[in-house]
Amino acid sequence: MQKHSIFLIGKQFQLSSLTLGDLRRLEPALLGAEQKISHGFGSMLSLVPVIHASLSKLHPEIALEELEEMLDLNNFTEVLDRVLEASGLKRSVQSRSASVPAASGSPASAAVAFDGVRVAVGSAGEDQPAAD
Repeated sequence: MQKHSIFLIGKQFQLSSLTLGDLRRLEPALLGAEQKISHGFGSMLSLVPVIHASLSKLHPEIALEELEEMLDLNNFTEVLDRVLEASGLKRSVQSRSASVPAASGSPASAAVAFDGVRVAVGSAGEDQPAAD
């Protein structure tokens, strides 16, 4: 099994995979991101507990509020991707138009997949199929 880690505030932290129980408890955050996308940063903020669930298993001393202070717009997407990857989930970010590159890290459109089960997060009023 591959170890997954992240660097925040100059320190390395190991990530733990999320269990099915974790995913069940975090389902409102995962699915709520789609509904909150029209509120901009609300979708990102709703996903912080997902990152915290993975990180706090091996680093219980890190409170949710402390994690929020460690995350910023520059590292949020990479950290979330690592958490999802560590858990066997795959996240892909799609651009809304050809002028917006998918690598921008914008939370405007994303899909999370686990063994063929996909949760798509798109812009408000926009139904987008999840792409691999």
